[in-house]
Amino acid sequence: MHSLLLAMTLGASEAPLFAPPGMVTNDNWFARDGDTYHAFYLQVPAAAARQAAEQRDWSIRAAWSHVGHATSTDLRHWTDHGPVLVALKGTWNDASIATGSVVRHAGRWWMVYTGVGRSSGLGLAVSDDLMSWTKVGDGPIVPLGQPFDGLWEGRALRWTPLADPYLCPEPIGGEYWMVLNSHELGAPLSTGGCLTVLRSTDLQHWSPGPVLACPGWAERLETPQLWRHGSRWYLYAGVAHDHGVPEAWARIAPPAARSWTRINIVLTAERPEGPFAPAGDWVLALPDGRAGYIHKVMAGPGGGDVLLSTVDGCLSPPYGVSYAADGSLRLAKPEG
Repeated sequence: MHSLLLAMTLGASEAPLFAPPGMVTNDNWFARDGDTYHAFYLQVPAAAARQAAEQRDWSIRAAWSHVGHATSTDLRHWTDHGPVLVALKGTWNDASIATGSVVRHAGRWWMVYTGVGRSSGLGLAVSDDLMSWTKVGDGPIVPLGQPFDGLWEGRALRWTPLADPYLCPEPIGGEYWMVLNSHELGAPLSTGGCLTVLRSTDLQHWSPGPVLACPGWAERLETPQLWRHGSRWYLYAGVAHDHGVPEAWARIAPPAARSWTRINIVLTAERPEGPFAPAGDWVLALPDGRAGYIHKVMAGPGGGDVLLSTVDGCLSPPYGVSYAADGSLRLAKPEG
């Protein structure tokens, strides 16, 4: 468990971290409206986060989790706007709420998120200003546990979504793509993690798209992000191993990462449909030595791409991103 206290006691030469007062954050996603960046993230009271860590019980944290919101023009100094989405009694999503993403469509802002409760699935909310959000409908747009069929490297693959919907901000082939942390049905728990796509024209009705990656060495591929730079497509995910590190991961991972249970990776492909695979230095480490998990890449305020992460229960400062010829991402230290 990362400690908010660590973030508060950083040396003066290190770039600042952000968390709302009394809160610990994780899993971030972003939208940009003009010169203003809107950060959304899961947040819990620090006391609940400490209890979850002490008891090694993530369900305590999940029960308190809700979506927080802050704004910035420089990605370094943030204004907290409090919670925007919570699990509500009397609704299908009455137990907990988890990671999502935001896109602009038909003149409004739309957020997909992971909801758990009387029903469990991917929910949808809408906003006119990114500040006030209203949940859409009386159930999920995609139930968790629903099976879908796809192809991976020529073989039939049946999969089901787990969580972490990522909406690509621009349509691909005339459709919105939602990239998902999914599991191959029938595969071992420790190696069945895959990244899949659902497609839609209206954000409410979804059909299966391509399977982007099913590498056979990940339990889960969390909070994905898909984007293009130049002629190459990039696919980020956080690799999670909660039931032992599989031998298949140890065989492919760089030596320093073979025993890690949380790893940030970037896969690449020539087309958005993939298949995505490791290339270059594909396991990401923050250049200032901080232990970040769950990254997002976006266009920075001064031009060029930057990466933000979750560090010590807080939102990190922006790390400059450059792209190497072999597909590697090169990260620059934030300014102090």
